[in-house]
Amino acid sequence: MTGSHENAISLPRYERPLEVPTPPAPLADGEFVPYDELDRALASASLTEGGRDLLRGLLRLGRTAMFAGGGAGIEYGSLLKTAARPKYIAAHVREAAAHLQEQRVDLLVVPGMSGYPVGSMYAIVSGIPAVLLKKQRHAPDGLYPPGSFLIPSYTGDHDVVMSADLAATQDIVDEILSAQLAAQADAETLAFTLRVAGADDIIDKATMSQAVSESAMIVGSAAIARFAARHRALTGDHRPVTESVEVVAWVTPLIKGYNGPHEHLRRWFGITPFAGLNVTSLHLEPCAIGVEGIGVVGFAEAGVEDDD
Repeated sequence: MTGSHENAISLPRYERPLEVPTPPAPLADGEFVPYDELDRALASASLTEGGRDLLRGLLRLGRTAMFAGGGAGIEYGSLLKTAARPKYIAAHVREAAAHLQEQRVDLLVVPGMSGYPVGSMYAIVSGIPAVLLKKQRHAPDGLYPPGSFLIPSYTGDHDVVMSADLAATQDIVDEILSAQLAAQADAETLAFTLRVAGADDIIDKATMSQAVSESAMIVGSAAIARFAARHRALTGDHRPVTESVEVVAWVTPLIKGYNGPHEHLRRWFGITPFAGLNVTSLHLEPCAIGVEGIGVVGFAEAGVEDDD
């Protein structure tokens, strides 16, 4: 199944503004928690078990940095992209999976390969199938599946196109709707619903989250239409069909709360995202971040050996 395709010229484009660091006010005495005092500060922190473990791993393995296409940010690859460290992320994954189950999510959508390691963990632990929005270099004369969109690369090199794997998505949606169809054998009208959640390794300004959510609704609606058309053609069942595709949740290990993503997602989709850590400020000097529930905490020195 390939479906119709859209010309790259007609794809929606989402602008991801460069983050320019504002010189922070000098930290007051006692406001900054050095890395070697982290355990003491965690003893009184209002963080979940998952948040505590994430913070330990992030401060040990990461740092603040400047990125060509995104501006000031957090380098966290060794925690969430290039390694799987259960002692740092397992508790958070369980907490996020419980949130997805509480929201009765049918399908999880994850943008790009960087988000897929943790996104696949959410899927396996929650039992909710996930699909990847594949990232590819933008070709101005290219043709892309419905629901595709353009967004600037975080490296600053070029625009990228994000597209769903339509065949995988259709197969998952078919299974979901087949169960709904079986439960409506005697109904006068068929009502098909799809509850979608997004997942990413970090939510920055929620630009990507908005793009993924809007793409998921397009892709989900098209998948329902194809399922209904095929069902009618095979069975002659011409009962009226209603559909509902709704983005009901977002989950992520890290969210940059100081950029306003909570407000953005509430305004557009009525969603309060679930995050392991809410980053409230970012500091290049000293190398530190503010985190809701504990305060401003410093990163470890480079080259710290793991104590396992």
